[in-house]
Amino acid sequence: MSRSVLAASLVAMLVLAGCGAAPSAPSPLPSASPAAPSAPPSVAPPSVAPPSVAPPSVAPPSVAPSPTPPDATPKPPAAEAPPDFTAAERYLLDRVQRGATDCEPAGGSDDLPRDAIAGIECHSDDRAVARIGFYLFANDADMLDAYFFRMNAEGVARDSGTCYEGEGEGAYTPGEGEIASRNGCFINDEGFANYRATLPGVHVYIGILGRSGDTRALDAFAWRFNQDVPGVPTLWGEPS
Repeated sequence: MSRSVLAASLVAMLVLAGCGAAPSAPSPLPSASPAAPSAPPSVAPPSVAPPSVAPPSVAPPSVAPSPTPPDATPKPPAAEAPPDFTAAERYLLDRVQRGATDCEPAGGSDDLPRDAIAGIECHSDDRAVARIGFYLFANDADMLDAYFFRMNAEGVARDSGTCYEGEGEGAYTPGEGEIASRNGCFINDEGFANYRATLPGVHVYIGILGRSGDTRALDAFAWRFNQDVPGVPTLWGEPS
């Protein structure tokens, strides 16, 4: 083979080698291009994080209805309620039969008949009556002592007559010796009629203050609707 042919062959081989190697250079470029878009998605989620934290920042309004303001500015106290009845006062109140309204506990011991353990005092729906009192005692002896003490203080003699005769006192049931079922009337220093009666067995003493000096009107009020003979005053008693 001639040298010219050999040289031509070598040149051809070098050209072919150069052509085969040239395409290999750009091969890294395609691998780099996918890498570029993959980076933004990896960064995107952190950029969304702040909105997820925003709702907790609204929490302060939920604290607004706290109990602190009411405690700091308390409401004014309510009006004082009426006094409660004791068990003994409730006993008296529950057995009032008629004629009494707006009952309340009697005042302190100075307003109760002596030795009374409880009392209630009431207004009345009867035009002749200003006030009615019902007083409880531990026994009949204490009840009678209080009754006679008041009659003596008003100058009303025992067994002196009936309320239809004005001032007077007597038993309202027949019997021998000391009869515990009694009633009497007097007119006080202000000119108002008073009626008093005892209910033995239950140890209750009734007092009625009139609006005038008419003792008969008070006696009639105390005995109204009585159907028994001799009967008892009909203002207070055990429920039927």
